[in-house]
Amino acid sequence: MHSRFDEFRATPLGQQLEALIDAPGRYAEYAALSRAGVPAVAAVVHDLQSRFPEVVASHTARQFCGAMVADVMRRHHHEILRPRGRVPGDLLTYGAVWTPLPEVIPFPALLEALRRMPEEIAALYARIPTGQSGQRPPGSGLAAGEHLCHLRDLDEIYRTRVERILREDLPDLPSVNGQVLADERNYRAQDPMQALQAFRDGRQALVSVLEEATPDQRCRTGLRDGVRRVTLLEVVEDIHHHDQTHVQELHDLMAELQDLPKGHGPEPTRA
Repeated sequence: MHSRFDEFRATPLGQQLEALIDAPGRYAEYAALSRAGVPAVAAVVHDLQSRFPEVVASHTARQFCGAMVADVMRRHHHEILRPRGRVPGDLLTYGAVWTPLPEVIPFPALLEALRRMPEEIAALYARIPTGQSGQRPPGSGLAAGEHLCHLRDLDEIYRTRVERILREDLPDLPSVNGQVLADERNYRAQDPMQALQAFRDGRQALVSVLEEATPDQRCRTGLRDGVRRVTLLEVVEDIHHHDQTHVQELHDLMAELQDLPKGHGPEPTRA
């Protein structure tokens, strides 16, 4: 899940929503809806309406629900089929539609998806209306230009993780809070097009390193946050999932920007 939800996830409401969405048996509901072409998050709408009235007034809480369902679906190897599908009712207007069945992506296909990502992001960024690349609608996390800076910086972190796994025995791989990074590095003052070019260059370098990894090396492990052992292959899958999260968030951002006047947009709310 995107690190911008870290603070909300630690709140009582965030923990209660996580318990609801990640409960045993929920995946079967999400998978059934996916086979019907319906956004998986629709499975929790009734419970949210009947048990969590506070979600109606919290944009962040509603976005967290979608992100939590996405976590479950990716854990079960589903891919996004459509970033935005209509959710029945009026609580959650849109949600991602996932592939009907799990898909385990072969390593070469993962690398190809990673290689294509900069141009996919460039195409999405080109659709952002002029003058709105720095706007943050409520609860949306990063502005469009900030997504480019974030992807650039995270690729540097990912490449460091990959290189350490390849040369060290069980290296520690600490997590990074992307929202804190955005504030510390003042993404909103940076040139988005320069960030995009740096992302292109960094992604090419990252993929070049991964292309040289042998099947045995893909099984080498690192220690995520001191507690979870992850293989190099799982790190590559995490990069792919992170990429797809930003594709989905940019689609959501474009929809929200349509409801804001140009040149205006509040800072993201904190839960």
